[in-house]
Amino acid sequence: MPQQLTQSDIEEIFPEILEISDEKLRLGVGRIWCEVAAEMAWSDLHDIPKNTSAEKHRSLVGHVRGVTQMAIQICEIARTMHGRSYDRDLLVDACLLHDVSKAVESEPLPDSGVDSAGEAKPLPGQSSALGRNVPHAVYATHKIFAHGLPVELAHLVATHTHSSNVRGRTWEASALFYADFADSDAARSMVGGKMFSERWHLG
Repeated sequence: MPQQLTQSDIEEIFPEILEISDEKLRLGVGRIWCEVAAEMAWSDLHDIPKNTSAEKHRSLVGHVRGVTQMAIQICEIARTMHGRSYDRDLLVDACLLHDVSKAVESEPLPDSGVDSAGEAKPLPGQSSALGRNVPHAVYATHKIFAHGLPVELAHLVATHTHSSNVRGRTWEASALFYADFADSDAARSMVGGKMFSERWHLG
């Protein structure tokens, strides 16, 4: 069942949102997460697995927060060591929204016999009709445009995934892209899974 959330709830779930100084961007993150939470089949954002296969043991919320913190650190180190500036508001906004559509791209397993109350999170899941039929991050990008947020933000969210036919063309897009894979590989390596870095082909 959907979850009804407020901006304050989103700030508690994703405290990194308070790093965003631009009010329109900050409120946009909150509103989009609130809308998606009201549309999802899950009863709690914390129930949602990062994905339903190799990383089903970890939560989507934890992944989003990990990517956000990693991307900030990547950019801060590059700024300190190399003088590479970055748009912090845009980066944090994109990190917090990059996987927002996963809340509706998956759904709880039917008749799993697992009750979310008092059970360990996340819960077992499967791809939803949206997840099976629409490429990852398309719905998140749609939400960004629906809220009148910048095309630069849409670019970062749309290009963070290999599901997109467009590659990121900014430093912020690069930081998000690598932080996303680094956070995923950290989790995969902990359970003996094959890391993304092992799948890449040079040349």
